[in-house]
Amino acid sequence: MSTTESQPAARRSATYRTLFQEREYRTLFAADVVSQLGDQVAAVALAVLVYGASASPLLAALAYSLVFLPWVLGGPLLAALAERMPSRLVLVGSDLSRAALFGLAAVPGLPLAVLALLLLCGSLLSPPFRSARSALVPQILDDESYTLSLSVEEVLNQTAQLAGFVTGGALILLLDPHGALAINAASFAVSGLVLRRGLARRAAATIRTDRTSLLREALAGLHIIASSPALRRPLVLAVVGATYVVVPEAIAPAFVAEAGGGPVGVGLVMGAVATGSAVGAVVMARFVSPDLRSRLMEPLALAGTVPLLLIAMRPSLPVALALFLLAGLCTAYNVPANACFAAAVPPGARARAFGLAMTAMMTGQLFGVLLGGLLAEVLDPSQVVGVAGAAGLLTILALRLDRAGPAGPAVVDLDPASGASPTDSTAGPVRSPDVGRSGRTAPRHR
Repeated sequence: MSTTESQPAARRSATYRTLFQEREYRTLFAADVVSQLGDQVAAVALAVLVYGASASPLLAALAYSLVFLPWVLGGPLLAALAERMPSRLVLVGSDLSRAALFGLAAVPGLPLAVLALLLLCGSLLSPPFRSARSALVPQILDDESYTLSLSVEEVLNQTAQLAGFVTGGALILLLDPHGALAINAASFAVSGLVLRRGLARRAAATIRTDRTSLLREALAGLHIIASSPALRRPLVLAVVGATYVVVPEAIAPAFVAEAGGGPVGVGLVMGAVATGSAVGAVVMARFVSPDLRSRLMEPLALAGTVPLLLIAMRPSLPVALALFLLAGLCTAYNVPANACFAAAVPPGARARAFGLAMTAMMTGQLFGVLLGGLLAEVLDPSQVVGVAGAAGLLTILALRLDRAGPAGPAVVDLDPASGASPTDSTAGPVRSPDVGRSGRTAPRHR
């Protein structure tokens, strides 16, 4: 069946059941469940381990920042590297390597410097893994199934975060932080084996004759995004949303203290945004038509800033929780933004484009966390949340001015540095968001 014949049928029949009937997607999902739960357990263990050894909140925070550093410092280069190898090899190799590194980190008695080095090396494998996975999912699924998969991943991310934090604390009581890190290592080993068994072999996105330096290929990927409004606009919306929504979570303890709440309130603040995000993603993907999703992107992004602006008026904690829940619901615009971005990315540059997108998201979140914390030193926490909302509002309004031309497809430079050429066996026609992706590649993100 041709792509044009299959797409309307897919739009009519895509459900969560049909999504999980796709064997390779089930494989990716199962691997994600295992590894994400392990990651959250390890996050708790790491905080306890570093703080217990140093009695320094700063060192504990710096250890946690190791998760962001590989993306901020080398995400685009590592994503370009991922395109040089088959996706299955990248995914399986990254997981098994992380299993070995985190297994070593679980050895008791390691100096903090050695522990930090092992964790940093393990984190360096995240950008190529996530880039390869994000580039692979649109090859497995049709348009509507891909959109549904975004809501599934959002629910998984939030559920794994909450469940992993609770489980992590229980495991540290039963075992110790080293035992929890060992469980994380085992989760990566299981994930790698599941991926090896369940994924089909595919050729690398860039063939050897098309390769130049990693830097040139990364810059070419940046040029593809910067030169295409179809890629640039949804990415900026996603980054802005991730940045302003993370601020309430970053200063939750101070905000709850200002509102007269206790430790339970801190968890409720952080959980309100996460719950709203998960519910909004499911509603957007399952019950809103594709055309309406695209039209709702900017209005929802703008609407999500309003609850944060109202927080500046210092409402009671129950009202604030309702406002945070509403802000989380509005982040549902990330579902069509992600889908539009995936539809417009040239197939030969998918891993680089998704790597750059995730680098931008991680950088935005890190910026929001750090700036929110700094502002909370001189302003009331409720005012900081209001400032985050105002900054998001102004940025989104400025983005509306970026409409000099139509949002056409991404422009692909056929120079070898771009990583996409007429001879690239994985390349296909470049599409704008309203046309959709082609079907699956023969024979077989996030």
